[in-house]
Amino acid sequence: MNNFKYESLIKTISEQINLPDNAVIADLGCKDASFLLAFQKAFPVKIKSAIGVDITDKWFKNVEYQKPVKLKVMNCSEKLKFKDNTFDFVFSKDMFECVPDKDLLISEIHRILKPDGVVICVNCDWESVAYNGENKELIAKAVHTYAVTKQPWMDDLDSWIGRRMYGFFNKSKLFESSVYVHNVVETEYEEGTFGYDLSMDVGWLYKENTGALCKEEYDEFIDNLKSAQENGSYIFSKPYYIYKGIKL
Repeated sequence: MNNFKYESLIKTISEQINLPDNAVIADLGCKDASFLLAFQKAFPVKIKSAIGVDITDKWFKNVEYQKPVKLKVMNCSEKLKFKDNTFDFVFSKDMFECVPDKDLLISEIHRILKPDGVVICVNCDWESVAYNGENKELIAKAVHTYAVTKQPWMDDLDSWIGRRMYGFFNKSKLFESSVYVHNVVETEYEEGTFGYDLSMDVGWLYKENTGALCKEEYDEFIDNLKSAQENGSYIFSKPYYIYKGIKL
């Protein structure tokens, strides 16, 4: 993960955290541990232990990490293998949409948090992602189709998860809940940006023969983005909903 790309998001999240000394933190669905490492950098003398878990270790192999970071394979769709009242802070990004039983995961997060512990869940609202380009019907189709097409590794898919996170947590009555929106806006279509990387991901739809988007449509989608960049009209917008809960 390019932490520079996520710099403003990490800063926004960190401003919502007030870690105690010797804090124990967890990242559920940590992928390559980039956010754990970013939190370690943001709070260099506060964190005693930082545990990242993911359903597979395929992202762990090239992670350059050291104490206090530890990485474990764990399925967050099941009961979490942590003791009660373990963590001061639990974090998750773009993972909840893949979990079938969201109520179970919310109750598990409550269980493993210490009293007054904090959970922050960050989720893109995929149906609200926007590109500018000439063929708006095709661009809308590409974005929407990618948002609602379940990939093989996903147990579930909810493209509205960003706007729904507050409701899922708030109805549990286990947390004092609040929500914020961090909107990524870009005006350059170039490698390493959110918009460029997402446009490459959309190519999965035709490469895996999903039938949702053909190669000709995908190529035209990319051509639209390149043309918008060339004529100075390119814009990309991606909203991240930041849910914050304090354990009651």
